[in-house]
Parts: sequence; structure tokens; C-alpha cells
Amino acid sequence: MISNKNSYRDNPLLKRAGVQLNYTQEQVEEYMKCAKDPVYFATHYIKIVNVDRGLMPFEMWDFQKQMLRLFQQNRFVITKCPRQVGKTTTSVAYLLWLTLFTDSQNIAVLANKGSLARDILAKYQLAYENLPEWLQQGIITWNKGNVELENGSKIMASSTSSSAVRGGSFNAVFLDEFAFVPANIADEFFNSVYPVISSGKTTKIIIVSTPNGMNLFYKLWMDAINKKNGYQPFEIHWSMVPGRDEKWKEETIRNTSQEQFRQEFECLDGETVVTIKDKLTNTVKEVKLKELLNNMS
Repeated sequence: MISNKNSYRDNPLLKRAGVQLNYTQEQVEEYMKCAKDPVYFATHYIKIVNVDRGLMPFEMWDFQKQMLRLFQQNRFVITKCPRQVGKTTTSVAYLLWLTLFTDSQNIAVLANKGSLARDILAKYQLAYENLPEWLQQGIITWNKGNVELENGSKIMASSTSSSAVRGGSFNAVFLDEFAFVPANIADEFFNSVYPVISSGKTTKIIIVSTPNGMNLFYKLWMDAINKKNGYQPFEIHWSMVPGRDEKWKEETIRNTSQEQFRQEFECLDGETVVTIKDKLTNTVKEVKLKELLNNMS
């Protein structure tokens, strides 16, 4: 808890700007470890809300640590993942680390819906409020759509649109569920925003999404896989989550459907080979999904 004289607008979980603290030697050493390593920072100081356990430390799985380091080490990252694998929490951990330990960062969090983007920012704010006082930056602005820190770093949340970040100068743009942004908006967004981001030498674009048919996300993913663009691809399979085995898969399918499991968890894309049966000829063959969709259109 933060004392009233040090708190931001009487919020005992937030430090106001201008507060001077006396750091212990141990705190200085911990601060330096956190500043150097986002995984160390996330595993030691970030708290999340678990549906079963409530507020708890962020106990990262191995693929989440790998994902976090990819964000740190690459300018352009595209991640294909199923539902409920902690992608948002991992992304929030990186954005929090970036804004805390790097001055004057301007970050845009964009999603297919403005409400989803604000939910991501709310998770950022929850993690921030549960940091110790000596790790926090003083707060300048704190609301549902924007946060500004004393070190000059800012983070904003909005829906993905061509006008969402037009005219702004951003160090990083985080795009959540980009495959679900309507095709015309996604294309227009990239045409207007990408030149601004790519003009810098350290600016970043991070894309995270569940697949959703043949669209711009699909094209960017396939071009990344085939090394036709500069994105570092990272794929998360449902089985990478501890406790998700064939028994879990069977139970999930029983409670939903085979089709829903394939869409939400298998992350099928155009290169996925599926087996189909031709009712007219009574023959079975294997085809790529993109070929099947082309024949249907």
C-alpha cells in the first residue's frame, strides 16, 4: 500500500508523479534485474487474476517465456494461437515492462473491438497497481483508455481502424485478434499505419490472433513462414498448455463440437491438410484447406 501523501488521487495502489523514494541496495539490484530481463520481471512481480485462484503471481509457462523474449528481441512478431493460452496476459507483461523501464515510449493497443482493447489496458492497469511502490513510475494520466507515466511513456487503447493511430508517433503497436478485423479496415489500417512504424529503427509491430479464414492476418502469417516478410512467426499449439492432453481434447469436443474445437484450438490455416470424402464418387482424398476454399468460392 502507498501512503496518502504519495498516492495518485487517493488510490493507495498508485504512486503519484514527483514522489522521491529512498531505495535499499536490494531494491536497486532487483530494479536492475527487472530492467534487463522481462521474464524475470514478469515471474517475480506481475500478478494476474485466475478464475479459480483469484489474484496470484504470474506463473509463466515455457512458451509464454519464449513469446515474451521474441517480443523483446524482434521488431516485427506475428503469433498464431488458440483461445485461452494466456496470450493477452503475456502481451500485457511485455507492454508493462516496456513502458516501465524505457523512457518516452508511446504504445498503441488495438483490437477488433474497442471494448477488447480497453480490457487489455485494464489488465495492464491491474498488474501495475499490484507492483511494489519502488518499481512504479509516477502516474500522470490514468483512465480506461489512456495511461501516462512520469518517465514519459504512454499507452492507449482503441479499436483497429485506419484513423486509430493516424498522425501519431508510436514506438510500438500491439494488434490483438487481428484476423477478426474486417478485411477493408485491416487493409486500410496497414496502408496508413505501417509506413509510420517502419520509418523508425527500433519501432515495433506485434500481431497476436486466432486464425479466421483467408485474410490479411493469414497472408502476413504465411509470408512470415515462407520468409517473404520481416515478421518473426510464433505458433502456440493447445497441447503446449500444461494439463491439456487428449483427455482434455475429448472432453472439450464433447462439451462443444468438433468444428468449434478445430476453429478455436487447432488454429487451422490454408496450409493445413484435411481429409474429405466426395459423396458423388465415394472417394477419399487429402487437400489443403486453401484449395478446398478456392473450389468452394
